[in-house]
Formats: sequence, structure tokens, C-alpha cells
Amino acid sequence: MACCGLLAGCASQTVDPVAPGFSQVKKSTDAGVSTPLEPAVLAFPEGTLLALLTAEVAGYRGDYQYALDQYLIEAEKTLDPGVAARVTRLAAYMKADDKLYQAASLWVQADPESLEAHQFLADQLVKRALYVDAFETMQAIDRLGGEAQFDYFAYRVGRMTTEDQQDLLLGLNDMLAVNPSEPQILFSKAALLEALGDRPAALETADILLGLKPDELNFIILKANLLSDLNQKQAAQELLSEQLVINPDQPRLRLLLARLLFEAQAFSDARVQYQILHEIRPEDGEILFALAMLSIEQADFAQARLHLGRLVRTDQRVNQAQYYLGLVAEKTGDVALALREFAKVDAGYEYLSAQGRIVELISVNRSLEDARSYLAKKKLAHNGLRSQFDLIEGQLLSRVEAEEALFEHLDEAIEAQAGDIPLLYFRAMSGQKYDRLDILERDLKQVLTLDPGNADAMNALGYTLADQTDRYDEAYALIEKALRLKPEEPAFIDSMGWVLYRLNRYEEAIDYLEQAFERFPNDEVAAHLGEVLWQSGKTRRAKRVWKEALSETPDSTFLQSVVKRFLGS
Repeated sequence: MACCGLLAGCASQTVDPVAPGFSQVKKSTDAGVSTPLEPAVLAFPEGTLLALLTAEVAGYRGDYQYALDQYLIEAEKTLDPGVAARVTRLAAYMKADDKLYQAASLWVQADPESLEAHQFLADQLVKRALYVDAFETMQAIDRLGGEAQFDYFAYRVGRMTTEDQQDLLLGLNDMLAVNPSEPQILFSKAALLEALGDRPAALETADILLGLKPDELNFIILKANLLSDLNQKQAAQELLSEQLVINPDQPRLRLLLARLLFEAQAFSDARVQYQILHEIRPEDGEILFALAMLSIEQADFAQARLHLGRLVRTDQRVNQAQYYLGLVAEKTGDVALALREFAKVDAGYEYLSAQGRIVELISVNRSLEDARSYLAKKKLAHNGLRSQFDLIEGQLLSRVEAEEALFEHLDEAIEAQAGDIPLLYFRAMSGQKYDRLDILERDLKQVLTLDPGNADAMNALGYTLADQTDRYDEAYALIEKALRLKPEEPAFIDSMGWVLYRLNRYEEAIDYLEQAFERFPNDEVAAHLGEVLWQSGKTRRAKRVWKEALSETPDSTFLQSVVKRFLGS
């Protein structure tokens, strides 16, 4: 009768997995022979046996939900390992994760030495992003002789809180104190160190891993990424190139190398790598898109069209592909085709960019009035995007130097959409362009009222006050606050150097400006750095900075102005 299988399940801690119908047999060592498990006499609380029998009958009849609920009630009541095991397996069969988590927790509590119970619980803890609890459960699995996947945490660091990352790192270090050469643990440690910002220590750990397993793909990729993050990009490329000589059929390594070459603007070399990948994966969207971008960069527009067309035909990155097909047509002088391609972009990030290009083409090839008329129709058709279309119109009017029309348009747009921060910010920057400091200050202060943590507005206002007024202390306070919010932002570092210069703190100014120039060596920062060096008496260095910057950007008005002021030519 059914109770035999049921009671056996409650008595045994090695119950076979539950299948529909709940039949339970013990496997014999004799081939082909199965015998029922012998029932055990259990001292259940009053009513429990009847409830379990009812659940068993429900299971036979296919009412698994009722059986699950009843088993769970009795598992909580009895903390019997067999009942807990049975309800855990049933919940797993039903894919009822909430009940499975509850049941597995009960099973571990009822039988702390059950490997299977800990395995079920670890899986559920991972699904709930309870990473520290999952780590402790995996330690129990390891202690019980099971296979604990400690490398799992390496792939989830980006989803963890900083506190969880720190706690897990401590736990992993404790395990490494006992077994310092366990690759899975070292791998997760390296990933956690990287996430916590200690890349040099992560790189040391990656070297240890490669010493243990030189051919392990994930370890190679880890080290290459760390080298790149540490600005050792050439070393990262060399590592990947060496590995591809040994393992030429590793597309993940080749793809990473191609990306690094692309980022380093080694476009010809990057194109070679992507072409090899394209031959292996001819329909891969990322590879096709990269090849299209490289073809555009190298003015190979026919090849770019082929790759972008294939993306459209295979329904991959369609809006991106249509946008760049429009750009290719524009670059080759086919305005009509460019307008048609841009018009096909109907969603995504590229939609507004495409509309901007359409407006620009209409303005140049027809008239400014036609472009503004087009935008007016778009605003009526897409009221939810009105502020974005107003911004596009403002950018158009600014480009054609229609100052009066620009401010009239922005005033009307902001009146209709009070509190729109992008429009306010754009009007502020337009005020800067046309030497309307009153507009700039008014609008940036309004932005900061609406968004007190807007570091860009703080920096823009602070820099303008430092550059165009003598309100240096006020400017310093704004830039200092902005820099606290974004300490790595080169523009903010440049602003701090400039306000320190205005405050006659030359050595501090040089330090900040050199940092800014190292991070972002553009013409404006070079002009600032050279000026402060000159005023500090370091004229030879100043000349060298200006000369090198002018060789890169000979048409820079910033550089031309500062050189004329100090060198007279």
C-alpha cells in the first residue's frame, strides 16, 4: 500500500528522487532486482501520519501542489530529514523555487550532514543573490566531499554589493590560508579584487593562476583585461597575440584582441582580427558591426554597406545598421539615400541621432525653415519626445549662428516644459557661447536647484566664474564639490587647475593640469597647462607643451590665442 513508500521516505536519508506518482523503491546491488524499502516505525506528532498519507494520495492523483503544501507543513512541524528531503525533491520537480528554498533550508536544518540538501540550498541562495550565505553553504558542500563551484562568484561580482564583495574576499582568503593553490578560489579572489578596485593585487593573483594552469582560457582573459585596465594595453595585446600563436582556434581570445586593437585605434590590425572571426562566424552581429565601423573609419564605404546590409537582413542591430547606412550615404554625397536610410531608424538610441541628421541635411540642402517645419511635425506626432526635438532644434539654430531665433526658441520651449534640465543646461551653454553670463549663471543655478547633485552644472558654473569673473572663491567651492562627486573626470581636474591658477596657487595648479592632460590631452587643457607653466617661470616646458599640442591640433583657437598672447606669433 502507499504508506509503505511514504514511511520509507520519512525514515531514510538516502531517498531516491521523487517522480510523478511518488513510487519509491530501493535499488539492489543485484542487476535488474528492486525491492520495496522496509518501512520504519517513526514517532510522528499527532495528525502527521494522516497528513502525510493524504499528501501521498494527492501525489498519486497528480495534485502535486496540494501534496507539496502538505509535505512542507509537516516538514516544518517535524523537522524529519525524510519528509524534508521528499518535499525538496518535489519542489524541484515542480520548479517551485520559493517552496524549494524553504524546503531545502529545512532539510539542511534537519540533516546538516546531507550533501544533497546543501546542494539544493546553495542553488537557491545563488538564485536569490544571497552570495555570502551561498559561499558558506558551498563550504559545507566542500567539507562533505561534494564539488563546490567556488569560481561561480567570479562571474557574479558585478551583481554584488561592495559589502558582499568584501565579506567573500575575507572568506576566500581564509580558505587560501589552508589551500593556497586552489584555482577556483584564486579565480574568484582575483575577480573580487578587480571589482573592489585593487587591480595590481588582482593581477598578481592572475599570474599565480596562470602559473598553475597556463592554458586556462578564463585566466588568460582575466589577465589581459587587468593589464588593459591598468593601462598596460600593449602588454595585454602581446599576451593575447602570444596565446593565439599557441591556440589559434580560440575565438574568445581573438575577439578580445580585436576589441583592444580597436580601442587603441590600430584599425588595420583590428580589421584583420575581425575578418578572421568573420570567416568563423559569418552571421555574428557584433563582428559584422565592428567590421562595418572599421570600414567606415578607413573610408571603405562599399564594404561597410555590405556588412550593414547583412545586419539588416539577419535582423541584428537593425536601427544601428540603418543609422550607419545613412551616414555612409551622407559621406558619399547621396543625400536622397541618406534621408531614406535615416528615416528607417524607428527606435532605440539611434532614433534621435537619425532625426538630428535628417534635420541637418534638410537645413543644408533645402532651407532652415524646412528643417524647423519638419521638427514641428515631429513634435506633434511624438509629443512624448517634444523636449528632445526642441533640443535638436536648438542645436540646429546654434550651428547656423541664429542667436536671436535660438534664444526665442529656447525661452518658449522651457516655458512650455518648466524644469527640463537638458534644455536649461543647453540654454546655459548657449549663454556661454554668446557671452551672456547672466543667462548661464541663472540657468545653471536653476539646474542645481532642481538637481543639487549635478556635478556637470557645478563644474560648468565654477569654471565660467573662474575664467570670466573674479569670483574665484565661489568658483573654487563649486569645482571642489564637483570633483568630490567625480574625482576622475578630466574636465573637472582641468577646472580645478584653472581656478587654482586664478588664486595664484601655481604649483598646485600645475599638478592638477598635468593630471588632466595625462588623462585627456586635448587642446584646451594644453593651452591651460602651458599658460600656468609660463607664468610660473617654466617657459621652456610651456613652449614644448604648446608646440606638441599645435602639431596635433593646428587649428585650435585655444592654442592660437594663448601662443599669440605669450609669444606674439
